[in-house]
Amino acid sequence: MLEALAAATIYATGWDRKSPFVNPMCGSGTLAIEAALIATNRYPGLYRDHYSFMHIIGYEEEAYLKMKAELEEKITSIEGIEIIASDIAEQAVMFTKENAATAGVEDLLSYEVCDFEETTIPESDTGIMMVNPEYGERLGEEDELEATYKRLGDFMKQKCAGYTGFVFTGNLDLAKRVGLRPSRKLEFYNGTIDCRLLKYELYKGKKEA
Repeated sequence: MLEALAAATIYATGWDRKSPFVNPMCGSGTLAIEAALIATNRYPGLYRDHYSFMHIIGYEEEAYLKMKAELEEKITSIEGIEIIASDIAEQAVMFTKENAATAGVEDLLSYEVCDFEETTIPESDTGIMMVNPEYGERLGEEDELEATYKRLGDFMKQKCAGYTGFVFTGNLDLAKRVGLRPSRKLEFYNGTIDCRLLKYELYKGKKEA
């Protein structure tokens, strides 16, 4: 998932930037890192040192440096925020740490090497659990992923009560295996893949009228 798409989907969740943000199956950490950037008011690409507009006639380095300094002044510190990134692959978590360090938010994330069902879910009345599982694009993968999507539904129902769950997927047939009824389906494109961000209200106890 590209950074711009990750940021757009996080904004679409309505996350308050204060409650826990949990990202199982984090891969290279794009969602968790973008969440940290959003929470601290860091603008996209702020830490890059080369942009295409620098080659446009009339580019003024002094104006660019002034604007960059103004954006850096807008960065806010967040105390006690919980952003958790987990993955069953140790190498994926290592990449997440490296990418978070590059983005300047390494200390804002908690890292866990575990199956997604073992991911720590902080005790909270509100929070976001967001996951971007595989879509099963190659032959034979879809059958193998059916069990994963079902386990994902069980995980949300059993361990994420009080949170709002979001599943980003490009395979709506697999999404049906989650076994929960989404309260909302938001359309996105990941490259040429027609995707949906599925929202699940994970109530504690029975849903109140």
